[in-house]
Amino acid sequence: MIYLKKFDYGSLKKGERKKTETLNGRLLLKEAVFREYGVDTDNLTIETGSHGKPYFSERTDIFFNISHSGDYAAVCVADSPVGIDIQEIRSVREGLEKKICTEEEIGFINNFEDRNKAFMILWALKESYIKAIGKGMTFPMKEVSFRTENFDGELKGELSNMPGSFFVKDLGDYILAVCSLEKEVCTCISE
Repeated sequence: MIYLKKFDYGSLKKGERKKTETLNGRLLLKEAVFREYGVDTDNLTIETGSHGKPYFSERTDIFFNISHSGDYAAVCVADSPVGIDIQEIRSVREGLEKKICTEEEIGFINNFEDRNKAFMILWALKESYIKAIGKGMTFPMKEVSFRTENFDGELKGELSNMPGSFFVKDLGDYILAVCSLEKEVCTCISE
């Protein structure tokens, strides 16, 4: 299940905002785990794998991932490895797509009405995938490919060249993406 919440950070200073974003992500995770599993996360320890992927050391049957961007926090909880990413749409540095996208994906960017949004769709998908596999930014993003040619604001599909499924949704000024490695990805969003 996907949990999404918008926060008002008002005039928080950069350091205060970062701490508050982390706290809000943890509170959203607490709500999600309790609603989905009836488990209080106050009794669980969050550990991280060698590349930073978080997990509950006492409940390795509950998989989760957290993301923040702009005013949003997003959490996904599942019964199998999962990754989530939310990205505020912003300008993209020229040439970055060639470093992380396949030729097919570059075609999607070139044919989309808003290049920055198209790139953020792919970036969020790729980041959610590398978060799901737990390798962080050590995994070369170009290695995983997504078919997005039928994107019309929301798209669900299978990864092109790796096992797993994905879901991506246009939230206006943000893109939300989730990848699941073993099971069909959930598309239910609780706001």
